[in-house]
Amino acid sequence: MTTHPFIKFPPNFGEFPARVWLLLGEIQARIDHIKKLPIPRDESNLLRRMYLTKGVHSTTAIEGNSFSEEEVERIIEGKLQAPPSREYQQQQIDNMVEAFDVVGKTQLGGSSTPFSLELLNSYHKIVLNKLDDSLANEVVIGALRKHRVMVGRYLAAPPEDCPQLVNKYCDWLNQDMPAPEGYEIAGQIVKALVAHVYFAWIHPYGDGNGRMTRLIEFVILLRAGVPDVAAHLLSNFYNKTRDQYYSHLQDSHGEYRDGSYTEKSNLLGFIGYALQGFKDELDEQFSIIHAMQVRIIWHDYIHAEFRKRFSENLSPSRQRQKRLILDLTIHRFDEAVTKDQIRDVTPALYLAYAERNKRMIQRDLNALVDMELLIHDGTGYKPNTNILIGFFANVRAEEN
Repeated sequence: MTTHPFIKFPPNFGEFPARVWLLLGEIQARIDHIKKLPIPRDESNLLRRMYLTKGVHSTTAIEGNSFSEEEVERIIEGKLQAPPSREYQQQQIDNMVEAFDVVGKTQLGGSSTPFSLELLNSYHKIVLNKLDDSLANEVVIGALRKHRVMVGRYLAAPPEDCPQLVNKYCDWLNQDMPAPEGYEIAGQIVKALVAHVYFAWIHPYGDGNGRMTRLIEFVILLRAGVPDVAAHLLSNFYNKTRDQYYSHLQDSHGEYRDGSYTEKSNLLGFIGYALQGFKDELDEQFSIIHAMQVRIIWHDYIHAEFRKRFSENLSPSRQRQKRLILDLTIHRFDEAVTKDQIRDVTPALYLAYAERNKRMIQRDLNALVDMELLIHDGTGYKPNTNILIGFFANVRAEEN
């Protein structure tokens, strides 16, 4: 192809620098850790909803959708109906929810459907479903474009080349990605990132290409064995760093001069940028899941301590104290609460102490401190999760 000679199959990565290999190793290790973390069903479903919301919000926000993450969550839950002037934006969100759902069910269900133009067209129909009125006249949903497209300063591949390029693209996606032993997931992550850039280069559809790039990336990550909650993280990172995202995509193909682009591409720039972001997002996700596990273990520890000390027949005062520490665990786990704030933590605690003076609250707090379930740090009372540090230390010692 004379105008876009940098679009080559297979892609030419060049030699990965040490930093890329280091990031790939850290990412694969972090994914392995997340996959092994046991999470109860309710908490697992909560995480899936959280990261689905982030993924849908991010991939639509990059394209100009103005709903906030909180509003997207309410739309997904069926608690928000957009006014007529923004119905098309809500439809964009509904479409991405369906797209991620369809992909998730097929990939996690073990589907091995190869990539093809037909498959991509089916994804495109979901992404732009019911959006006809908001699209340009020349855009055909579920079909390759037949017109030239400018994306910022980038002139996309000629429309007459798109069918051939998409078929080559799919053939490449269906091939195994060579990777050193032990780096199998890492190799697929690189493939997902390059697939993202290549789709943006080809830009085969009249609209919806950005959402399609991130959906295809999501598919490849799921097929590689990346947990669905982690597979949404790259879209979230791209949205957080949108200026860098566009800058690296621009740098990947260079400038259009004298009727064509340069023959060489800069894939490593985008790969390094995306890997660093993916690693940082995975670290944050791991911290969230770890904190969730600590909370669950601490909750179980409270029940065990009360059973051990007082058997199953708790007096009214012990029941009240147990309710107090459990509610603090659920609602104020990481922050200190003063005696005067106890009644405001939950409605149950308000009712428990509404007709009682502050001396009873203080007695209950003192009792929980004596049981080593609460600590007082000078600013207030908080769950004494330091008790659990020994548990985690023992686990780490056993792993080593």
